[in-house]
Amino acid sequence: MDKILVSIYVLTIGEEYDIYIPINEKVSDIISLIQNSVREMSGNYYQINTNAMLYSGIDGNIINSNNIVKFSGLTNGARLLLI
Repeated sequence: MDKILVSIYVLTIGEEYDIYIPINEKVSDIISLIQNSVREMSGNYYQINTNAMLYSGIDGNIINSNNIVKFSGLTNGARLLLI
């Protein structure tokens, strides 16, 4: 399996989206992918933020943007916050 399904709550627009993300990419690249997907799914309501970060929806810890997704602790069904 080269992708996982995560649920992402976007704080700035108060919406939640389920998105498949590749596990062999850096989290920093995934943040860009997520932001582009959210912008498209929200009808361009979401504005891209170059300083956006991902947080665990369970404990609030920052997801290290320098890690590869498969080594970041993210698993299928993970709940995340995009801030």
